[in-house]
Amino acid sequence: SVATDKFEASLVEPIKTFQKANGLLDDGIIGKPTIDKLNTKPVEYIEKIKLSMERFRWSTYSDSSKYILVNIPDFYLHMIDNGQEKFSIKVCTGRRKSDNFEERMKYYVKNHKWQVKPNDWETPQIWGQVTHMVLNPTWSVPPSIVKEEIYHAIMKDSTYLKKRNFKVYKNGKAVDIASVNLRNYSPNKIPYSFVQDPGAGNALGKIKFIFKNKFGVYLHDTPTRGPFSNSVRAVSHGCMRVEKPFQLAEYILKGHSKWNADYIKIETGFAVPDNTIVAEFKRKRDDLRRGSSYGKTTEVKLEQYLPVYVDYFTAWVDDNGIVNFRPDIYSKDKILSRFLFVKE
Repeated sequence: SVATDKFEASLVEPIKTFQKANGLLDDGIIGKPTIDKLNTKPVEYIEKIKLSMERFRWSTYSDSSKYILVNIPDFYLHMIDNGQEKFSIKVCTGRRKSDNFEERMKYYVKNHKWQVKPNDWETPQIWGQVTHMVLNPTWSVPPSIVKEEIYHAIMKDSTYLKKRNFKVYKNGKAVDIASVNLRNYSPNKIPYSFVQDPGAGNALGKIKFIFKNKFGVYLHDTPTRGPFSNSVRAVSHGCMRVEKPFQLAEYILKGHSKWNADYIKIETGFAVPDNTIVAEFKRKRDDLRRGSSYGKTTEVKLEQYLPVYVDYFTAWVDDNGIVNFRPDIYSKDKILSRFLFVKE
């Protein structure tokens, strides 16, 4: 009936608001994820707020007027300038550790066999400063990814390396891809290293943002777009994939004396409709790349470094005054609660 339709329609917006506040897909449909959140006990929400308030006590953000904040459980990057959020961008973060990670790690420590060492690809909580961007980056594949993924991909498809623009090295020297036969090796003892050239399908996409840290993680583009449509985006090997890297690059480059967003697009192969700008870039390109180019790869050094904070909050109040909650994706709340909430 008309009355029923009106009643159901009146519920959609509140449901969407609830879904958005809980990091769900705000589709207005009361599916299992929404029902599970609706059944969450008030005491659980209260504890989550207390845990995040404790973490906020540990955090001292930059005195700088401009910085990047990535909240891991939220899977978003926030660009902050003069205390205001200018925009937010979806990110993908590292995969959570396996449920039996601790047991596997104990076994590894006891037996000292690196072959059984469990992978930890969770994105760390860190602070750094973005010093430069890399356009058309190469990708040096970490040994753990070679073992877990590249090895098996090559075994399934002998043309895998060629199709994805890889170069192969042994003892630091390039070898012919055609001579690489991994059937002679176990995944734990591969004598080769693999580097993916810039271009279509490169795992780092067209641009990456570098900030020095001991974990070797960074922000980067990606050709894998599917996960950005998910509400939970813990899918990477630790680095943070950025859905709209050029939006971030454009904002970072505001006021840069040499590079701008149009130059970045042209250098990475995207069309810029203004022929005057294209001609201008062609005249300047050699000077722009001098001392900062490696074949197709180009470094864009920032004239002013940009602080970046990668943090972990499962509860916070947004600019609209709505309390937001997110899943404890890395079980950090679970660990902290053992110390914050002492059971009598």
